[in-house]
Amino acid sequence: MDKKKIKEPEEIEVAFSKEQILKSSRYVDKRDILNALLEDDKRYKLKEVDTFISDFLKKEVI
Repeated sequence: MDKKKIKEPEEIEVAFSKEQILKSSRYVDKRDILNALLEDDKRYKLKEVDTFISDFLKKEVI
């Protein structure tokens, strides 16, 4: 009997609205930053949001 390999479903990246991200417990300590960086009418993937936060925190303070 041949055993068929079960393929893992491809990872689906879901995009979220600014409002959904701000309500997320994942970003509770970064809400002020995200409120300033994210646009109201756009949707964002979590990797994208993490990159925005990381880039923002690495900027030089003037």
